[in-house]
Amino acid sequence: MPADRKKAPDGCYWRGSTLWARFTVGGKEYRFSLKTDDPDVARNRSAAEQAKIVAAHSYGEDRKLWTDAVTAWGQYMVSQIGQRTLERYTNSIDIVADFLAGLHVDEVSDETIAAIVRARRAAGVSTATIRRDLTALSSVLGFARDEKWRKGNPALEAMQSRRMKERRDPIVLPENPDIERVIARAPGLFKHLIRAALLTGCRQDELVTLERRNVDLGRRAIRVRGKGNKHREVSLTDEAAALFADIPVNIGTRAVFWHAGTKGQPSERLREQPEPGPFLNAASRFGLYCRDVVAAEAEEIAEAAKRGKKLEPTFRRFRFHDLRHRFAVDYLRSGRGGLYDLQQEMGHTSIKVTELYLSFLTAEEKAQAKGAPARNTAQVHRFPGLTGA
Repeated sequence: MPADRKKAPDGCYWRGSTLWARFTVGGKEYRFSLKTDDPDVARNRSAAEQAKIVAAHSYGEDRKLWTDAVTAWGQYMVSQIGQRTLERYTNSIDIVADFLAGLHVDEVSDETIAAIVRARRAAGVSTATIRRDLTALSSVLGFARDEKWRKGNPALEAMQSRRMKERRDPIVLPENPDIERVIARAPGLFKHLIRAALLTGCRQDELVTLERRNVDLGRRAIRVRGKGNKHREVSLTDEAAALFADIPVNIGTRAVFWHAGTKGQPSERLREQPEPGPFLNAASRFGLYCRDVVAAEAEEIAEAAKRGKKLEPTFRRFRFHDLRHRFAVDYLRSGRGGLYDLQQEMGHTSIKVTELYLSFLTAEEKAQAKGAPARNTAQVHRFPGLTGA
């Protein structure tokens, strides 16, 4: 061996000027060129190839391709999670499909997941979105692990790393004038949808999917489907009950908040919705109405400037979800209930999430919210005596 030649890594040997791998799996010896003279490269290539051969030997004829695993996972999960969750998972899996094409499910490694994360970051995707993609991948890999088609779950491990910790967006409390300006721009029952969010604290999807049969004005309550397809009961104040009583019924849909349809006329700004039904693209619609307010205010400022008068913009944009935050703080400030009551109303799994709203309260309000005894919550997940059609 030449004096300047580096020592071959374990499991490798020199053959001329090229490093070769040599190892035994299942009583069979494997030898092949690693096509390099760099020991570090040879070590990594040898380890990767050995892992593939070990996996093929371990899983044999039962070895599953990634696409096979996804199909089997989907057939199982369709009865385990809600349709909207399944669609969200499937969408994430489709987005990263190119990284997994042709792989066996046991070949999905830490490096595979790292490559997906790098590509998503390079595309400008937020950490929250990447976590949603990894959640979908973790679900498939966890299923495959349970079926003994692979070992470990690198997607789950990636989500638990410090770099993938999801940063919570700061809580924004929209002001009444800003809320009213957006409502003034919203057409039809979308006005009611916005007010309902403010008066109930429900998430956008919970209200969009709400059906008439889940509204009981006699008991001053609605039953919504929240995260994880879990149902909960949300109480209504007199003002909220009056709002729901004021909503007209459309026999063409069971939705409480319905869109009348475009009657064949395509929308230039939003996806066409030709038939009556729940609002499609509610988040996009809300964003448009906020932008309308911004544009109108800009025109007012420009007109004032022509008259030599300077106006400052006053409208502060907010998200539909921020109405939920506003409800939570109003709930505690009003003394309507304590911290644990609010947790049930909002559908928070952890009281730690509910406690975030304490930072908006005075010392006296905090003491009241923490000290208030929780009401009987036995009915939270039951909804007897429905009167709605």
